[in-house]
Amino acid sequence: MKKVFIRYVLLVCIVLMNFSSFAVFANSNQISDVFSDVADNAPYAEAVKNLNELGIIGGYGDGCFKPDNTITRAETAKLVCSVLGVADEAERIKTSAFSDVSPDSWACGYIAKASQLGIINGYGNGKFGPSDPVTYQQIVKMLVCAWGYGDSAEENGGWPDGYIKTAENKGIISQSVEKNSAVRGNVALLIFNTMNIPSGYESGGNIDI
Repeated sequence: MKKVFIRYVLLVCIVLMNFSSFAVFANSNQISDVFSDVADNAPYAEAVKNLNELGIIGGYGDGCFKPDNTITRAETAKLVCSVLGVADEAERIKTSAFSDVSPDSWACGYIAKASQLGIINGYGNGKFGPSDPVTYQQIVKMLVCAWGYGDSAEENGGWPDGYIKTAENKGIISQSVEKNSAVRGNVALLIFNTMNIPSGYESGGNIDI
């Protein structure tokens, strides 16, 4: 039931995303009009544009998106909750799921909700490392689990190769990913590719890492 719900939520997001894209096209808006540091021909431009319109990802107060900045594990948990449409529910959670996440932390509910959904499980020692930069391998695992293909990934070999293989098979990534820290532009592209899986579209672009 949980997997069906997750896929339904993502399908609704895709419908909204495609409608939003049509509206933006009609108004001839460009992502560079929103974020001064995102070129309209950047490989992640379409992803940033659509996710920003859906309220899933935003920029900074100076009008920049900062696509080359790294992103933390806590921030990624919030993004995943936003994609699944459970961010409001997550914000009401005040009980921490990990010993290194304070109940008073802004990210407590997002991390706890992602844990409840089986999307994250921490480092296996009761800790999550909320301030650690998320790696490409880690975010691929989160997205594969969010989409409901965690069992398939485990059957393909588990962490990390099984998740990478599953992500490649589903079109989330077009090449293997490494253990290095993920940057905001590529994270947006990974999320965008994941949301486009059931639409039959090709992935929005290649991850340059």
